[in-house]
Amino acid sequence: MKRLRIVLPIMIIVAFLALWFLAKDYATIPLNTRILIALGGSLLSGVISYFLLRSEVDQIDPKPTDKKN
Repeated sequence: MKRLRIVLPIMIIVAFLALWFLAKDYATIPLNTRILIALGGSLLSGVISYFLLRSEVDQIDPKPTDKKN
């Protein structure tokens, strides 16, 4: 559930930027095609970020307790 807090804003930002870039540079492409491209990019970025941002708490070494001078 913690990962979804980060994944959803990433997906929204990617969709917004994709629509903006497509409207700015490729205005001849129909709107429904631009929306499909932006949704595909948003879903792909969401899946990638979901798997790359997983927490690996059990693989972290514990903090050392002895002090060395």
